[in-house]
Amino acid sequence: MIKRKVLTLALVAAAAGATSAQTVTSPSVGPGSVTTPPVNPGTVTTPSVPGTPGIGGATIMPPGTTSGGVTTPGVTPPSVATPDIANLPAANAEGSAVARARIEAEGYSNVRGLTRGPDGNWRGQATRGGARVGVTVDASGRVATE
Repeated sequence: MIKRKVLTLALVAAAAGATSAQTVTSPSVGPGSVTTPPVNPGTVTTPSVPGTPGIGGATIMPPGTTSGGVTTPGVTPPSVATPDIANLPAANAEGSAVARARIEAEGYSNVRGLTRGPDGNWRGQATRGGARVGVTVDASGRVATE
């Protein structure tokens, strides 16, 4: 920030003391492009500012469009686990019949509302021991209460 101010002061001082008039084109604001004014070859000597080292004899160059040696660190995308669909029951009525049979084989009765979620698991309601509970059948065929 200080270097930019010193450079600006130097450019203003050089423009004030220049023997030939120069026209400076202000950069446009917005999505347009920036027009760099023509610069006559030569050097500009910046005045020394107290507390800062002198920058005598420096050549003023327009800013470059390179990245300036900045590198972007590598980013590893997160891994996404996909469910094992090899053992999933079919997504049709036959698949729900398989899920219903597995639930009933675990001792549940009155199985209702079986729906298959986006994760491939079957979910529904069943009765066991007189209580209505939510049940799930996962891709491996395991039955669990919710």
